[in-house]
Amino acid sequence: MKILVADDHKSIVDGIILDLNEILPDATVTGAYKTSEINKLCNNTRFDIIFMDIDIPSANGITLAKTVLDRYPRTNIIYITGYEKYALESYETNASTFLIKPITKKAIEKALDNLRFPVSDITDEMITAEYSGEGYIGKRIQKYREERGMSRNEVAEMLNVTLPTVHRWETGVRMPDLATIMKIANILGVKLDELIETHVSDTDN
Repeated sequence: MKILVADDHKSIVDGIILDLNEILPDATVTGAYKTSEINKLCNNTRFDIIFMDIDIPSANGITLAKTVLDRYPRTNIIYITGYEKYALESYETNASTFLIKPITKKAIEKALDNLRFPVSDITDEMITAEYSGEGYIGKRIQKYREERGMSRNEVAEMLNVTLPTVHRWETGVRMPDLATIMKIANILGVKLDELIETHVSDTDN
């Protein structure tokens, strides 16, 4: 997961980064407080989450966010500012949330729990590499479904898909996308890494 904290006050950037490192120790968090650096990072890097100061000197955080979203529409924008008057305008960019300074760790945690686009460290490429040829994810879906005493039909209804679709997933004929896998994990009550693992254990064969 890649996160950018963009604010013209270095102390605010450092404070949010400190909290994020405690909340999400595996995330890659980048800080920027100079306008030129913020622009360069936003133009050249795809971030999953951006904490964006609205009042950036020589720039406008909302305008910059719109530019980012044009290129990467699934970026989670979390606006930070000392002025509530910007709240309405910020939501025009479908922001995940809006934080008023001073920003607390609790507020950051709440914002991360309510992202518009949920983020996982598991990428589509990882799924494809793990899944190709053997249908490993499908086998795990079937394994956890059966352990919970659920039928394929029940899973299909909860996901609003057809019964043949679930059958194709479990037999390796088709692969569910990342968003669907996240829903499947939630329905089966397992963590994502229990469905997607680097190595396949003996119980999966």
